[in-house]
Amino acid sequence: MSNAIPSHARVVIVGGGIVGASTAYHLTKLGVADVVLLEQGKLTCGTTWHAAGLVGQLRATRNATRMSRYGIELYAALEAETGLST
Repeated sequence: MSNAIPSHARVVIVGGGIVGASTAYHLTKLGVADVVLLEQGKLTCGTTWHAAGLVGQLRATRNATRMSRYGIELYAALEAETGLST
């Protein structure tokens, strides 16, 4: 992986928090190859880092609970895919 910023990209994501990192991950899973993620510090070191322990199973609505369940399943898949612990 290069640290050089390309002069052109189909998608440029500014911010490497949970939303930016997730967007980049899911776009590449959908086959979008020209994705650039820009972050001034380390990935997920800002606000995302402070909320790291707030993953729960139940939410106020069914859709929010489904989204939370997807996130929990995704964390396990990411660990298996990358070998890095979430």
